[in-house]
Amino acid sequence: MGGSSSVRGDQTIYHTDNLCFDGTDRGSPMAVDGQLWIGSTTSNRADNGGHVRLGRIVSLSGSVTIGYSSPNITLDVAGTLTWVDATSASQALLVQHGYITDRGAGVSYSLPASGVLGDTIKIVGKLGIPTITQAAGQQILIASASSTVGVTGSVNGNNVGDCIELICITAGASTVWRADFVVGNWTVT
Repeated sequence: MGGSSSVRGDQTIYHTDNLCFDGTDRGSPMAVDGQLWIGSTTSNRADNGGHVRLGRIVSLSGSVTIGYSSPNITLDVAGTLTWVDATSASQALLVQHGYITDRGAGVSYSLPASGVLGDTIKIVGKLGIPTITQAAGQQILIASASSTVGVTGSVNGNNVGDCIELICITAGASTVWRADFVVGNWTVT
């Protein structure tokens, strides 16, 4: 793999030819800041026989932008959650994280102080029963059920193994979270 790098502002830009992102060890990994630029010269265009072969792209920001001019295409990157083995009585939730409920006496999860549209949180049951508590102004929606807005509202799993995925549908301090995937029967209060 031939290539070079240059610095633009606080970013290092990598330039390379014949780069293959298929999991093959090429001996020198590319450390990038969440941006991958593909094909800006005629030698990389598909109509001249060039191609880019992509395997798995992981982005800490949760998205990858593809394009050479406006408009660019932004793709969500699957599998970008960081997983946590929740073994304590309480656990503060972070966006773009997944949690394994792994305490026989259950885990009480607390929502983040705010969220951005599309932020995701997953909770997967292993041991114990999960409870999700809210801060002032927050709410959780499961199907047609709505929790009470604020600190008195919560959702509670009922069985070991209950799972839920929450997506932020209203951003800011008065965050509203919608369950788009649920396993088990959750009590909404």
